[in-house]
Amino acid sequence: MSASGPGPTVQTAWSVTRLALRRSRKGAGATTLMVSVHQICEASTPVIVGLALDDAIARGSVAGTWAWIALLAGIYVVLSACGNGAGPVGVRACTRAEHDVRQAVVARFLDPRGMKGERSTGEALSIASSDASEVGNSVHALASGVSGLAALGVATLALFVTSPLLGLVALVSVLVVVFVAPLLARPLQQRSAAQQEAAAQSAAVAVDLVEGLRVLGGIGAEQTAADRYREMSQVSRRARVRAGAAEALFEGVTSTIGGFLLVAVAAVGALLAMRGELTAGQLVAGVGLAQFLVGPVSRIAYAGALAATTYASARRIADLLNTDYAVGEPAADLPGAVPGQDGIALGVERVHGGHLRGLDLRVLMGEFVAMVVDDLGERLELLDLLARRHDPATGRVMVDGVPAEQYPLDDLRRRVVVVPHDASLFTEPVADILGPRPGPALVAARAEEVADSIRELGSLQGGRNLSGGQRQRLSLARALAIDPPVLVLDEPTSALDAVTEAAVAAGLRDLRAGRHTTIVITSSAGVLAAADRVVFVSEGRVVASGRHEELTFDERYAGVVLA
Repeated sequence: MSASGPGPTVQTAWSVTRLALRRSRKGAGATTLMVSVHQICEASTPVIVGLALDDAIARGSVAGTWAWIALLAGIYVVLSACGNGAGPVGVRACTRAEHDVRQAVVARFLDPRGMKGERSTGEALSIASSDASEVGNSVHALASGVSGLAALGVATLALFVTSPLLGLVALVSVLVVVFVAPLLARPLQQRSAAQQEAAAQSAAVAVDLVEGLRVLGGIGAEQTAADRYREMSQVSRRARVRAGAAEALFEGVTSTIGGFLLVAVAAVGALLAMRGELTAGQLVAGVGLAQFLVGPVSRIAYAGALAATTYASARRIADLLNTDYAVGEPAADLPGAVPGQDGIALGVERVHGGHLRGLDLRVLMGEFVAMVVDDLGERLELLDLLARRHDPATGRVMVDGVPAEQYPLDDLRRRVVVVPHDASLFTEPVADILGPRPGPALVAARAEEVADSIRELGSLQGGRNLSGGQRQRLSLARALAIDPPVLVLDEPTSALDAVTEAAVAAGLRDLRAGRHTTIVITSSAGVLAAADRVVFVSEGRVVASGRHEELTFDERYAGVVLA
């Protein structure tokens, strides 16, 4: 039985948004306040002009006129300071919010407990970049929405003071916006989610093509791959167009409401002025406020569209964060992991899974064992079990005589290091790749000249400046430099010629045999011949075990290794 651990904390789109705003709340609040003050100052401008017209200009008071001009200048100073200051503060808050969300996404992908279900590289890239960026825009959505509402409130109140009828007209328009906006936001949310999903699929295809470019070139499949990407990119384009159409409809309807508001207030104001119920200053203030209200309505429309896309991305991130763990940490009441005294470094006991059918395996401390697995599914499942990326359906994996699930995951993965066949290399100097004393590991992997070339270039450019064999030897040297008690390698010499392969196998044996345990899953005759023992796995179980020379008389083994 595997140790059970608690599932991830349940997240929602709103909790993801709160995460984005947690550290940036002061910046978001300051941005919202400054933009709101900016909007209120703009709303007060036509009111001040109207008051100046009635109070000073109409009476011919020069001193009064200058006083109103001074007040207006002061308003513009505050307006300008808040408008210019909100920009950098908002960008900083938005960037911090985006960063915090991206950190949470990356932490979930890198959690040692893993996650159930497969996530493609393209999907992971889309969520960690595009979706995190959209959620970071919640700062802009908050600032635009609150400032728009504040401006609408102040301008509507000013219209009520000027004329209750004008205020009523503005209030009706505001209520229409408040009720219509959520109705239009729903299809926008759905289409935004579909667009993000299509973009993720397109990115996944692009990443697959880039990673397999050499293979595609070797088999002449470049055109087929290009056609596939073209098809997926068109799906993404059509999804974006549909999302853009919904966004345009949203903004168009709300802007039209704002235009009708301007016309209605101007018409009512002109009628009241003609009837002598409004002064010239009040008419100017009313029409100016009506014209100003188009801006806040547009800001609310922009905030609504932004909130819709933010919500769609936040929901995708929440779905990721809610993905169940593949394995659990040991329960608190389990005994501590104490290495056994039976001399067995790694044991697999009657394991059943998707491909394995009662696999039994014992590897002694210090033993160098090679494994031949004739089925790719069996090989990948075995590697996942040894790395404890998931637990077996039945049976168990033992490490130093203790069930693997009783080790804390970090401790287990320091004891048992599983190196995949396609291990990634990063852009970094040799010291960061191999540590301060890489000599023995480089010699064993026959990678000294590879390290010398990297030193000359300054850093490793993600492995792009190396051949396949050089990348493989450097990856092996990196694994050997860690010097773990149990090292599991998957086809570590497949890109090497026979002479170099034999030298690497001998170096691997000389460096680790008798000190630490090494398991190599391979079909290479050179590595198999250097191993203390070869285990042959077929149909999900061990069918033969012995020296390579002995097993070559087994037809099944020979068919896999010598074919």
